[in-house]
Amino acid sequence: MADALSSAAPPDSFRYSPRSLLALLRIYLGVILFITVLGKLTRDNPFVTEMLSYLQHVVNAQHASAWYLHFIQAVVISHATLFSYLVMTGELTAAISLLTGTATRIGAAVAMFLFLNFMLSKGRTFWAPDSQDAAVFFIALVVFLGRAGRVFGIDAHLARRWPRSWIW
Repeated sequence: MADALSSAAPPDSFRYSPRSLLALLRIYLGVILFITVLGKLTRDNPFVTEMLSYLQHVVNAQHASAWYLHFIQAVVISHATLFSYLVMTGELTAAISLLTGTATRIGAAVAMFLFLNFMLSKGRTFWAPDSQDAAVFFIALVVFLGRAGRVFGIDAHLARRWPRSWIW
């Protein structure tokens, strides 16, 4: 009986390829970013208020490296409104790119940049076992390197039209 079960081929609808697993990671990352930015866009108080509160906590806790703390104090806090719009725009752009599979490598690069900054603000490292931002950074890196938009995405059509482009 065990031999009959192990030799049975899976149905066609159950077949998958390694590239379809990349598409699953791409869509997962897009959903994470979409939910994150949706919360920022739909709340009553502006995101800049929450971001400034978080950055004040980062500065007071001093977990981040000295150069990053200096960057936060000298540049980000003094231009908080601009940076709040940049964060939301980056999250929305990356989410749409990853969910639709359009210019996926650009969307994944934006996601890597965002999660790297989140990680640095918390003073985390890539090898820290509790760094969720590092884990998501590496998911974005795999999506970037694997060209995940070519499966169940618009990049597949664009790659046929412009096969030499690095974007898809």
